[in-house]
Amino acid sequence: SEVPLVPAASAPAAELLAEPADRAEQRLLGAVAALASDTTAEPYNEAQDAPWHRTRLLLRLHRYAHEVVRGAPDPVLAGPGHALDLHRDASEAAAAAASAARTPRIAPATAYALGVLHADQRHEVEAARAVFRETWPYAAAVTAR
Repeated sequence: SEVPLVPAASAPAAELLAEPADRAEQRLLGAVAALASDTTAEPYNEAQDAPWHRTRLLLRLHRYAHEVVRGAPDPVLAGPGHALDLHRDASEAAAAAASAARTPRIAPATAYALGVLHADQRHEVEAARAVFRETWPYAAAVTAR
């Protein structure tokens, strides 16, 4: 027995998914435009990480949609995607170091080392943001703010 499908199911996937893929792209562009610029961003501000994590997820969604609709991944987005992956890793490492440093009765030397690690990872966060801005193919969206 065959599964009953709606008539639209016989259309090519690229046609059916073009509109959702366009919506994914618009959501991504909106998220990138909303990112804090270099001049307004505060260093060591973990509260500013969340929009970057959201942008990473939207970029992945857009890349997947692009691949389905166009039949191949967009190589231009590989660099910004990698930068956002590094951003997430450094952000999570910094948060873990900060959390570990707040452990009760921690040795001063250990707390110091964790503080240094936290600072190093926050520098990596800022570096990843800079790489993203440099590699983002739609530069006007990043520098507009």
